[in-house]
Parts: sequence; structure tokens; C-alpha cells
Amino acid sequence: MKNKLTLFFLCLLAGLNVVRSQDHPQAPSQEEIIAAINRSASMLRSLQCDFVQTKELSLLQDRMVSRGVMYYRQEGGKLHWEYQTPYHYTFVLNGNRVMVRSGERTDVIETSGNRMFREIARIMMNSLTGKCLSDTSDFEVRISTDAGRWIAELTPRRREMEQFFSRVRLHFDPDRQLVTRVEMIEKNGDRTVIDLKNLKTDATIDENVFAVD
Repeated sequence: MKNKLTLFFLCLLAGLNVVRSQDHPQAPSQEEIIAAINRSASMLRSLQCDFVQTKELSLLQDRMVSRGVMYYRQEGGKLHWEYQTPYHYTFVLNGNRVMVRSGERTDVIETSGNRMFREIARIMMNSLTGKCLSDTSDFEVRISTDAGRWIAELTPRRREMEQFFSRVRLHFDPDRQLVTRVEMIEKNGDRTVIDLKNLKTDATIDENVFAVD
């Protein structure tokens, strides 16, 4: 898949293995931060936002910037992740079906018959519904605070995850308990940063956005 690394953007909170934080005593404890994020995720009915993705290539000292939109609806487990510039690429998850559209080509996959997509769907939904906090099999995480922000640094626990990244940093808005930036660092030093902008929660989203055909 052309964007397998980036599609794990919503997988990053999956399977957290809590490690004791070394923050200042007056800062919220790791347990308190996780509880707040979990409550927010469980109450979230829908989410939509714009995103800017910057890919930094360590060897070429080059930066590639792409932009797009994301829509999520908790009911039915629906997700729409779309690159709009400089190329068009769309990933839609609707229940047990996935649609991948790149240029003129469209593929529809039944996740029940495809292990990779089934795993992506599982982790994505666990992340967005808050179930990720009860699963310890995918990541180990350390949460800290910095200048009023919550930052979670994740290290993969499974080999199949390590092929996508060596570590991940998630930046949270403490007031909304939502991710606003994701940093993914690969073993070769390449770095992908996704900034989420104009976040809207619990807004009405047209059902056609999640169509798989």
C-alpha cells in the first residue's frame, strides 16, 4: 500500500503498556492523563479535521508536504482519510469493508478475509473508541508534559509494527484530550509529521463520505 505508514496514524494509541512517568509532582499523573483521554474517546461521536503531512527524508535532506481531510464516526466504525494535494489518495473504512482509491483505481477489500486490513481496522477502532488503553500487546508508552502539552512517546512491542516506525510521539491538547500532532520516526531516520487542524467534534457528517463502492 502506498501509504501504509501514514494509515497507522489512528493506530498509535493502540495497546498501550503504561510506564511510570518522571514528570514534576504537580503535573497530572500518567494515569490521570490516560483516564482523561479515555473518557474523551468514549464520548466522541464524530470527528473531522484537515491535516498537513510533512515527510522528511534523512538521506536526501528533502521535505514532502501533502494535505487532506479526515472524517470519523464512532457508530458503525467508519473512517475516511483522504489526501487532496499534491496527489489524490483515499482510504475508507466502513464496518468490515475497506476502500482504497488511488488515481483511477479503486479496490474494495473485506477485512474479514484480509489479515493486514483486519489488523489495521482493529487498531484504528481501538484507538478511536478508547479500548486501546486496556490492550497491552502493541505498544509501550511513556507520557510526559511539556509547556502545557501532553506528549506520549510510543515504542512498538511487535515486529510487524517495527517495520513501520521505531518510535512515535503523540501531542495532545489537554483541554480537549485530542491528538493535534503525530510524529513517526522510522529506523532509517526518515520522519513523518502529521498536524491536525480545524478539529470539529460531534458534527453531522454526510453518510456518502463513508460510502464503499
